[in-house]
Amino acid sequence: MAEVTRAQTGAVKKRKTKDSDKKPYYKLGKVDMPMTVIIMVLLVFGITMMFSAGHAQSYVDNDGDSFAYTVKQVTAAGIGLAGMIALCFFDYRLLRKEFSWFKGKLKFTLAHLLLIATLILNFLCIFGVEAEAGQKRWIQIPLFGTFQPSDFLKISLIIFLAYYIHKNSDNIRRFTVGIVKPGILFVIVAAIMLGIQSHLSGLLIMTAICAVMLFVGGINMKPIIPVAIAAVAVVIVMISLSGFTYFGDRVMYMDPLSEPGDRSYQNYQSALAIGSGGIWGKGFGNSTQKYYYLPFAVNDFVFSILCEEFGFVGGMVVILLFVIFVMRGFVIASHAWDKFGCLMATGITFHIGLQALLNIGVCLCCVPNTGISMPFFSYGGTALMLQLWEMGLLLSISRIARLK
Repeated sequence: MAEVTRAQTGAVKKRKTKDSDKKPYYKLGKVDMPMTVIIMVLLVFGITMMFSAGHAQSYVDNDGDSFAYTVKQVTAAGIGLAGMIALCFFDYRLLRKEFSWFKGKLKFTLAHLLLIATLILNFLCIFGVEAEAGQKRWIQIPLFGTFQPSDFLKISLIIFLAYYIHKNSDNIRRFTVGIVKPGILFVIVAAIMLGIQSHLSGLLIMTAICAVMLFVGGINMKPIIPVAIAAVAVVIVMISLSGFTYFGDRVMYMDPLSEPGDRSYQNYQSALAIGSGGIWGKGFGNSTQKYYYLPFAVNDFVFSILCEEFGFVGGMVVILLFVIFVMRGFVIASHAWDKFGCLMATGITFHIGLQALLNIGVCLCCVPNTGISMPFFSYGGTALMLQLWEMGLLLSISRIARLK
């Protein structure tokens, strides 16, 4: 009798799960309000600080227009918010829905299409805009300016890995399924990121995201150490063959006092900005380092200007906001309806949290300066727009999650 009851219970649970996939998505719940509030606070605070850090540079670069960068950032935020709202009401499960071609012989998903499209887009950087140090990370689009395709690749990798692990969850502990096949994808991404774009920081972020998602997905951890050693060896060889001294210089001159007048100048000025802010800071808009003492203050060193104007207290508030964001994101992941949603929420949350942590580390001269931007704060329309779209997917997952 007990066995029959358990069998009936299992059948009911299975039927409920299956029925829930067919249920209209707009009836499944509301977005997570705590996460929505955190996102909006980070966005508003970020744009405000971007304006304060960049109005002097904008004045010089845009013929006396101090608001040019801010207008572009607000425009990108508007597009991003529109996309975020649309994705909130988008059924994220459609990203893993399989479509068939040639009478079922070829199956694909939107996750496959996104990954292939973004890999091609990143490969096209070989014809893109070259920076002073030789990196090719940007593509020029007439009338729209430049954008960085690696930002698209981060999102597509998260979506595809979530689908892949969800699809192969029963066999994910097998060496070929859990390590070899994702490893082949890693080699392709590494070849593009290092061989074409010379983008070590982007590759490290993507590698960390993939590693965390595979770990959460339940891969066999026993062969990880030799595989990790082999992966590091591959990256070192690729860096050596790339011919760029960019990577080594960033590590060698991480100390702000190593060459404060030359190669460690930016780190030195960042340390001065943070140190001069003291406990309470100089006040909003009263930074002196942003007046071309600290290069690229509007991009990778917004946090330094924030600490100069709001002091130690302001810096800790921003760190606390990101900590709350990460904690709430993992709550959404842990209560997601399916494994696909859990993994995608984990990847998105970890991506934003890791990038914020690394950017703060760069500003504090604890991490090599390799062009890591701060989510929601650093200037960059494409990056901000895509971050808000990621938030839309996260909120979409929260709509169907079992949250209290």
